[in-house]
Order: sequence, then C-alpha cells, then structure tokens
Amino acid sequence: MTDLMQIISNGAANVKLEITGEDLRVFSDELINRAINEVALAFRAADEERLLSREEVKDMCGVCDATLWHWNKRNYLKVVKVGSKVRYRLSDVKRILGGTSKTGGNGSK
Repeated sequence: MTDLMQIISNGAANVKLEITGEDLRVFSDELINRAINEVALAFRAADEERLLSREEVKDMCGVCDATLWHWNKRNYLKVVKVGSKVRYRLSDVKRILGGTSKTGGNGSK
C-alpha cells in the first residue's frame, strides 16, 4: 500500500476521512502535548545557554573576583566576552556547582 502521507502531499488524489469526535479530540491532545514538550525543551536549552554577569556568578558560587579570575586562567570556568563585557554560561556555572562544593576565595576545592 502506498504511503498515505505521500498521497496527501502529492495532492493527486481526493481523500475523505471519517473520524469520530473522540478520535479528533485524542489526536488534538497528542498534537498539543507534543508542541508543549518541544517548546519546553527549547526553553530549557535557551536557559542553559543564558549568559550571567560576574556579579551573578559571584553570588551563585559565593566567591570573589580573584577566584573567578583564577578559575578562568585554569580553564575551570571560562569567560565569554560580549564586546567589552565579561559573561559566564549558566550551564558552566551549574556544572561546577553540581560537581563540587562551594569553593573558598582562592579557587581551591
């Protein structure tokens, strides 16, 4: 049997479908749930790549400017330059917070 989607996309045949109201409701619910899941994934991905200021990172990690400087030099938490501003990826900050306890002012674990 030829693929139904191919027949519909070609537009070569007239197709009539007969469905119940319940079938239509279930189909629409599935489409809505799929759309909600895709949007939620996109928001999570965008949130993970959100850029944080130096002050936000210091507050989250409980460290000072010198520690952030040392972390950058040791490639522990690399900065992202946006013009002349220094930013940090939220996903990188979450990685170090999940992998270690809060650090002291000298950047040691």
